[in-house]
Amino acid sequence: DSRNMADRITQLQEETNLLATYMGDSVGVLQNSGVNSEKGKSDIALFSKLISDTSSNINLLIDSLPTEEVSSSNQYTRLLALLKENQEADKELLKTKKLAERQLELIKSASSHIASTQLKIRTELSSKLS
Repeated sequence: DSRNMADRITQLQEETNLLATYMGDSVGVLQNSGVNSEKGKSDIALFSKLISDTSSNINLLIDSLPTEEVSSSNQYTRLLALLKENQEADKELLKTKKLAERQLELIKSASSHIASTQLKIRTELSSKLS
Protein backbone atom coordinates (compact mmCIF):
# COMPACT_ATOMS: atom_id res chain seq x y z
CA ASP A 1 0.00 0.00 0.00
CA SER A 2 2.85 2.42 0.80
CA ARG A 3 4.52 1.55 -2.51
CA ASN A 4 1.29 2.36 -4.33
CA MET A 5 1.04 5.68 -2.49
CA ALA A 6 4.69 6.47 -3.29
CA ASP A 7 3.97 5.77 -6.96
CA ARG A 8 1.01 8.14 -6.86
CA ILE A 9 3.06 10.83 -5.18
CA THR A 10 5.77 10.42 -7.83
CA GLN A 11 3.11 10.69 -10.54
CA LEU A 12 1.72 13.77 -8.80
CA GLN A 13 5.19 15.36 -8.77
CA GLU A 14 5.64 14.56 -12.45
CA GLU A 15 2.25 15.99 -13.38
CA THR A 16 2.92 19.12 -11.32
CA ASN A 17 6.26 19.59 -13.09
CA LEU A 18 4.53 19.05 -16.43
CA LEU A 19 1.89 21.64 -15.54
CA ALA A 20 4.60 24.16 -14.63
CA THR A 21 6.38 23.42 -17.92
CA TYR A 22 3.19 23.93 -19.94
CA MET A 23 2.44 27.19 -18.15
CA GLY A 24 5.95 28.52 -18.69
CA ASP A 25 6.08 27.38 -22.31
CA SER A 26 2.69 28.89 -23.05
CA VAL A 27 3.86 32.31 -21.94
CA GLY A 28 6.98 32.11 -24.11
CA VAL A 29 5.13 30.81 -27.17
CA LEU A 30 2.39 33.40 -26.85
CA GLN A 31 4.93 36.18 -26.52
CA ASN A 32 6.58 35.02 -29.74
CA SER A 33 3.47 34.32 -31.82
CA GLY A 34 1.18 37.04 -30.48
CA VAL A 35 -2.22 36.52 -28.95
CA ASN A 36 -4.25 37.91 -31.87
CA SER A 37 -2.56 35.97 -34.71
CA GLU A 38 -3.93 32.70 -36.07
CA LYS A 39 -0.92 30.84 -34.73
CA GLY A 40 -1.42 32.54 -31.36
CA LYS A 41 -5.06 31.45 -31.24
CA SER A 42 -4.18 27.85 -32.07
CA ASP A 43 -1.37 27.95 -29.47
CA ILE A 44 -3.84 29.25 -26.88
CA ALA A 45 -6.22 26.39 -27.67
CA LEU A 46 -3.39 23.81 -27.51
CA PHE A 47 -1.94 25.05 -24.23
CA SER A 48 -5.41 25.48 -22.71
CA LYS A 49 -6.12 21.82 -23.45
CA LEU A 50 -2.72 20.65 -22.17
CA ILE A 51 -3.05 22.67 -18.96
CA SER A 52 -6.65 21.58 -18.44
CA ASP A 53 -5.85 17.89 -19.01
CA THR A 54 -2.84 18.03 -16.72
CA SER A 55 -4.87 19.80 -14.02
CA SER A 56 -7.50 17.05 -14.30
CA ASN A 57 -4.80 14.39 -13.95
CA ILE A 58 -3.49 16.15 -10.85
CA ASN A 59 -6.98 16.24 -9.34
CA LEU A 60 -7.48 12.53 -10.06
CA LEU A 61 -4.14 11.68 -8.46
CA ILE A 62 -4.94 13.77 -5.39
CA ASP A 63 -8.34 12.11 -5.07
CA SER A 64 -6.70 8.67 -5.32
CA LEU A 65 -4.38 9.32 -2.39
CA PRO A 66 -5.52 7.58 0.77
CA THR A 67 -7.07 9.75 3.39
CA GLU A 68 -6.23 9.28 7.00
CA GLU A 69 -8.97 9.79 9.48
CA VAL A 70 -7.37 11.09 12.62
CA SER A 71 -9.36 11.23 15.79
CA SER A 72 -8.62 13.65 18.59
CA SER A 73 -7.57 10.70 20.70
CA ASN A 74 -5.08 9.53 18.06
CA GLN A 75 -3.73 13.06 17.68
CA TYR A 76 -3.30 13.36 21.45
CA THR A 77 -1.53 9.99 21.63
CA ARG A 78 0.78 10.95 18.79
CA LEU A 79 1.53 14.33 20.40
CA LEU A 80 2.41 12.60 23.67
CA ALA A 81 4.74 10.23 21.84
CA LEU A 82 6.39 13.17 20.06
CA LEU A 83 6.74 15.01 23.37
CA LYS A 84 8.43 11.97 24.92
CA GLU A 85 10.78 11.67 21.91
CA ASN A 86 11.59 15.37 22.24
CA GLN A 87 12.35 15.04 25.95
CA GLU A 88 14.62 12.04 25.31
CA ALA A 89 16.42 13.92 22.57
CA ASP A 90 16.82 16.88 24.92
CA LYS A 91 18.41 14.64 27.58
CA GLU A 92 20.76 13.15 24.99
CA LEU A 93 21.68 16.63 23.78
CA LEU A 94 22.50 17.75 27.34
CA LYS A 95 24.69 14.66 27.86
CA THR A 96 26.50 15.37 24.61
CA LYS A 97 26.96 19.02 25.56
CA LYS A 98 28.45 18.10 28.96
CA LEU A 99 30.79 15.61 27.33
CA ALA A 100 31.87 18.22 24.77
CA GLU A 101 32.48 20.77 27.55
CA ARG A 102 34.65 18.25 29.45
CA GLN A 103 36.60 17.45 26.30
CA LEU A 104 37.07 21.16 25.62
CA GLU A 105 38.49 21.64 29.12
CA LEU A 106 40.89 18.72 28.57
CA ILE A 107 41.99 20.21 25.26
CA LYS A 108 42.51 23.62 26.85
CA SER A 109 44.53 22.05 29.65
CA ALA A 110 46.65 20.03 27.23
CA SER A 111 47.15 23.08 25.03
CA SER A 112 48.23 25.15 28.03
CA HIS A 113 50.62 22.40 29.13
CA ILE A 114 52.09 22.17 25.62
CA ALA A 115 52.54 25.95 25.45
CA SER A 116 54.26 26.14 28.83
CA THR A 117 56.52 23.18 27.92
CA GLN A 118 57.46 24.86 24.64
CA LEU A 119 58.21 28.10 26.47
CA LYS A 120 60.35 26.24 29.00
CA ILE A 121 62.28 24.47 26.21
CA ARG A 122 62.84 27.74 24.36
CA THR A 123 64.03 29.44 27.52
CA GLU A 124 66.46 26.60 28.28
CA LEU A 125 67.73 26.59 24.69
CA SER A 126 68.13 30.32 24.73
CA SER A 127 70.12 30.27 27.95
CA LYS A 128 72.37 27.45 26.65
CA LEU A 129 73.04 29.31 23.42
CA SER A 130 73.91 32.53 25.22
